[in-house]
Amino acid sequence: MASINISVPHNLTKEEVANRTKNLLTTLKEKFKGMVDNTTEEWNGDTAHFSLSAKGFEVAGTMTIKDNSVDIEAKIPMTLAFFKGTIESTIQKTLEDVLK
Repeated sequence: MASINISVPHNLTKEEVANRTKNLLTTLKEKFKGMVDNTTEEWNGDTAHFSLSAKGFEVAGTMTIKDNSVDIEAKIPMTLAFFKGTIESTIQKTLEDVLK
C-alpha cells in the first residue's frame, strides 16, 4: 500500500469546516461519476474514517479537522501508486474548493 498525506490550511471554525466537509465524499463521487463509488464515511468527533472504491480499487483513510488545517491520511493500493500525485492534487483541490 502507498500512503497519501494531505494537509489543507483553513481560517474557519471547526464546526464550519465539519459542515463543509461532511459531504466531501459525495462531492468527489459526483465530480468523478463512474470512477468513484461505494463511499462510506463515519465521524467520531473531529475525525472521519472513510472508504471508497476508485475504478474498482479500495481506498481507506481518515480525515481530521484541526484548528488550522484539515489533514487526510489514506492508503491506496500499490497498483495506483503511479497516480499518487494526481490523486493527492485532486483531493487537495476539491478540499480547498470546499473550504473557500
